[in-house]
Amino acid sequence: MKKGRLIGCLALVASAFLWATAYIAVKQLVAEVPPSVLLAFRFSFAAIILAVICIPKFKHYTKDLLFSGMKMGTAMFFEFFLFTVALQYTSASKSSFIIASYIIILPIVYLIIRRKKPTGSDVLASVICMVGICLLLANGLDSFNKGDLLSAGCALSYAVHIVYSSKFSKQYDGWLLNLTQMGTVAVLAWIATLFSGSFKVIGTIALPFGAFFFLAILCSIIPYFLCLYGMKRVSTTTSGILLSFESVFATLLAVLMLGDPLYWQLVVGGSVIVASSIISEFFASRGSKKR
Repeated sequence: MKKGRLIGCLALVASAFLWATAYIAVKQLVAEVPPSVLLAFRFSFAAIILAVICIPKFKHYTKDLLFSGMKMGTAMFFEFFLFTVALQYTSASKSSFIIASYIIILPIVYLIIRRKKPTGSDVLASVICMVGICLLLANGLDSFNKGDLLSAGCALSYAVHIVYSSKFSKQYDGWLLNLTQMGTVAVLAWIATLFSGSFKVIGTIALPFGAFFFLAILCSIIPYFLCLYGMKRVSTTTSGILLSFESVFATLLAVLMLGDPLYWQLVVGGSVIVASSIISEFFASRGSKKR
């Protein structure tokens, strides 16, 4: 594996880990803060911080970059909003399982958006990864409900966001893309807050600004920069599989921090997911050598 590709893979794994830490924080916050308000503050803080950092880069802004970042941000908003609302109606384990199914949707979304047929190895790696996710999270499955439907919508939005990110990260500056997508999420979240009636709640509860800054910096700015950095260096399928490590890390953190039981499916499922990433990267490496 080339050094640049290896660093890209490590960046994506680190991104998945940071997103997994956000899972616990969001689960605790959503009981007190409406989903749209949580997203509005989280991504507003992230966009403001990024805007300050990106001041020297503003001269490189183009219309194409702006619209590309807005596409990514729109997909990201629905991804986060549907996920956050879903946790109000379904269990965390069921939601994680359904959202992780994006790895199966990814080749189809890739075909629709990029107009490129995924290779047989891409499909094989995705299926193996999904088997690992099923083993990892199967203990939490029962009847289907409203929250599960919202989680399915989140999975679709996640797949769309990954395909857009993989495409645009190779064309534009990662910092400006990150700023644009997070600014888009913030605007859409404030609109949702206004129309949902949640705006009046802001003055009646103690807002956890420390948690908002944690989510903005460690769970938004840094992991999404790492994500875009990694996607420049590896294939879309490999990116999707490495980002699915979020479910592995989230489960491990739940065992270590929340006292959830350690069961055999965790070990086997996690191993299968790792194997799928190795298979994906192996075929990607062979393909690059042939070219």
